[in-house]
Parts: sequence; C-alpha cells; structure tokens
Amino acid sequence: MQELDIVLDKLHIFEKLYDVMRIVDPIRKKVLELKGDQFFDADIPCYKLWKKRELCENCISIRAFNEDDAIYRLEHKEGHIYMFTGIPVIIHGKRLVVELLKEATKSLIMGIDKESQGSEAYTMIEYMNRIAIRDPLTDLYNRRYINERLPVDLLNASTRGEPLSIILADIDFFKNINDTYGHAIGDEILKEFAGQLKGYIREGKDWVARYGGEEFLICLSNTDTKGAKKVAERMRRGIEKKQFIIDGGAISLTCSFGVYMVYGGAEDMTVEDVVGLVDKRLYKAKRLGRNRVQ
Repeated sequence: MQELDIVLDKLHIFEKLYDVMRIVDPIRKKVLELKGDQFFDADIPCYKLWKKRELCENCISIRAFNEDDAIYRLEHKEGHIYMFTGIPVIIHGKRLVVELLKEATKSLIMGIDKESQGSEAYTMIEYMNRIAIRDPLTDLYNRRYINERLPVDLLNASTRGEPLSIILADIDFFKNINDTYGHAIGDEILKEFAGQLKGYIREGKDWVARYGGEEFLICLSNTDTKGAKKVAERMRRGIEKKQFIIDGGAISLTCSFGVYMVYGGAEDMTVEDVVGLVDKRLYKAKRLGRNRVQ
C-alpha cells in the first residue's frame, strides 16, 4: 500500500536508534511489516503469545491503539533490559501501531553496583508494569486492563467460534456501608469482596477486574449464558451467606449481577458496546429487587 510505504520511509530515521521496527495490527495480532533483528520474536515472551492468539497483561500496542498515543514500556529477560515504544498511525483509514524495540541494558542500569546485578532495576520494571494494570485497593485488574484485554477476548471468541460471557456485579446499597461505618471500613469490605469473586473463576482462563466504585466485571472464556449464570449465582449465594468481619463486628452484604453472552460477530463489538449490554441486565436485576442474577 502506498500509505504503508510512506510510513516505512519515515521510519528510516529510527533504524540506527532501534534494533527492530514493526508495524502491527494489535487487535488481530498480525505483523504487517518487520525490519531489524528478528531475535525479539523468539526471546521476548509477549511475542510468543501472539502465535497462540493470547495477550500479555500490559501490551503496549493495545494501549497505544486504544489511547491513540505513544506508549513506552520496559521489559527484562535473562539479565537484559528491553525498551518498547508503540506509536499509533493511520494507514488506509485504519489505525495500526508502529513498534520500536531496543535492547537498553547498558544505558538503563549503568551506575548500579556489580553485586546487585541490576536486580533493583528489574524489580522496579516489574513493579511499574504491574501497577499499570492493577487496581491499587483490591489488586484486581483495573479499568485500563478491561479496555486492553476485552477487545482481544472478543476477537478470539469470534475467531474460535466460542461463546464469551461477561458478568457485571454491583454491591447492593454500598453507599449505606460507607455512610454508616466510614470509607476505611468500606475499603476493607471491597478488598475482601474482591477476594471472594476471584475464588469463583478459573485461574488462567477467566479474569475479574474492578470496573469502578463497587462494580466489578468478570470475563468468562468459552462460557455460554447457562454456565455464566451458574457462576454468577454461586457468587451471589456465597456473598449473601458470608459474614464480613470488620473490627470485631459482622457485616452482611448482597450483590446484584448482570450476565451477557457474546457469540458471533464479537470482533465488531467495542468495550462500550459489551459493557452497555451487560449493564442493562444489571440495572434490571437492581430494579427487580436486587440480590439476583439477570
């Protein structure tokens, strides 16, 4: 494509600064153009995942695509530090991402003593990559992760011909808890509640994130409406029976759940589309009396 050639021509300026330049479609996980040393494909874990149609937890290309802005990330492997840059571009009316990759070990850990062998730098890299996609209170995934991960899961479900179910959970009358016991107690309940939700999902297959406030989003891969409703009902019953022990006192909660299954044409749906649909189910559950699955 002529526009692709124009972009590639402009990238020549980076050839001496970066080891690898790629143009990718991050949603469909396709590499459209590759220039430079291909060892990155073999050595950097997140690019191995593309061949399995999977996604690393903090993909810079997805973030650059969604936020329409340049994104930077550091990663390390076997004593080496790599710098990744994702830059969104429009080619043929379609948003793609230019990836610039460079080994930056020497330039980033100079000055660290030999005994540490860069461990402080590696620890900081892991910490920064982690907090970018985690909710600081509950340690669940955050809203950014939802925006990055859900489009890929929608595409995978469509490509594989599998159902994908989304659950949106909302703690009933949570404002009363904050008003009665204070926000500190409310935060403790949110943390314990988040831990409860994690206990009902399949590790490595499903994920749960704090959508905002007292709302939580659960994504169930290869799960139809019947299966998702069973999971939500187990969550509802478990929360209803649990006593949240705070400062020696017991607090009881109930929770409302909306369930929505995506099947067919999922690649054309946005995060806003899916959340809007499941939110309608949640709203109906609350309107019908709360403490139910809709």
